[in-house]
Amino acid sequence: MNTSTELFNKSWDNDFAYQTPSIVDTVILPSLIGIICFTGLVGNILIVFTIIRSKRKTVPDIYICNLAVADLVHIIGMPFLIHQWARGGEWVFGSPLCTIITSLDTCNQFACSAIMTVMSVDRYLALVQPFRLTSWRTRYKTIRINLGLWAASFLLALPVWIYSKVIKFKDGIESCAFDLTSPDDVLWYTLYLTITTFFLPLPLILLCYILILCYTWEMYQQNKDARCYNPSLPRQRVMKLTKMVLVLVAVFVLSAAPYHVLQLVNLQVPQPTLAFYVSYCLSVCLSYASSSANPFLYILLSGNFRKRLPQVQRVSERKSTIWKTS
Repeated sequence: MNTSTELFNKSWDNDFAYQTPSIVDTVILPSLIGIICFTGLVGNILIVFTIIRSKRKTVPDIYICNLAVADLVHIIGMPFLIHQWARGGEWVFGSPLCTIITSLDTCNQFACSAIMTVMSVDRYLALVQPFRLTSWRTRYKTIRINLGLWAASFLLALPVWIYSKVIKFKDGIESCAFDLTSPDDVLWYTLYLTITTFFLPLPLILLCYILILCYTWEMYQQNKDARCYNPSLPRQRVMKLTKMVLVLVAVFVLSAAPYHVLQLVNLQVPQPTLAFYVSYCLSVCLSYASSSANPFLYILLSGNFRKRLPQVQRVSERKSTIWKTS
C-alpha cells in the first residue's frame, strides 16, 4: 500500500495545510477501494483456480497465473488502505505490519511489471520467432523464470523494507509512511520506483506488441495476395489480436500512468492543493483497479480461456451429454 503512503512522506510532514473533506476521505474513497477489492479478489481467485485445475497448462497460463497471484498480493493490502483512509490517515496496526504490507505491495509492483514484460517477450518469440529460444519456452523453464522474477522483486523492494514505518506527524496522527527526511532521498526513491516499474518496462512491452502486430498484418497481406485461403478468417484473427493488444496495453498505461506522473509532479509541488490531493487519491484507485480488471480481460479477450472456466465446462459437458442421448 505504498501507493497511498508515499504522498505523506516526511518531506511534506506537517506543511499539509488543509483538511480533505471528510466525505471524500472517509466514505467515497474507502467505498470505491472496497468495491475494487471485492471484484478483484473474486476475479483473480477464479483465474488461479481455473489454471491450477487445468490438466494441460501452457506457458502463457503460467505467466497469467503469476500475474493473478501478484494482483491478489496487491489486493491484500487494500483493506488496510481502506481503514487508514477512513480514519483520516491514521494507522492502528503497528509498525511491523506497516512495513510488511507496504513492502509486499511494492514487491507486487515490481513483479507485475516484470512478469508483463517477460510475457510480452514470450509472446513475441512464440508468434514472430517460433524456432528461437525454444528451450527456454518450456513449462519447467517458465516456472523457474517466474520464481526468479519474484526473487528479484523482493530484492528491488529492499529500500521499502528499510524506510517504511509508522511516523507520527505534528498534528498527532500516526500514519504508515516512508521515513524519507531528505528531499534527495524522496527524489531518488521516486525516480527509482517510477523508472523500474513503469518507464523502463513500458517501451519493451510496446515494442514487442508492435512487432507482433506488424508481423501478423504482413503475414495476412502475403496470404491474401497469394490467395492461399479465404482471407476473411485470418482477417478476423488479425482484428481480434489487434483489439486484444490495444486493450491490454491501454489498461496498463491508463491505470499506471496517472499515478506515476503525479508522483513526479509531487517532487515539484512545495505545497499540495486540494485538487492535487484528490487527483492523487483517484490515481491510487485507478492503479488498484487494474488488479481487478485484469482477470476479466483474460476471460473476455480469450475464448479459449473462457471455455476452461468451471461453469462453462459444466454447461458444455451437459450439452454434449444431451446431444449424445438424443
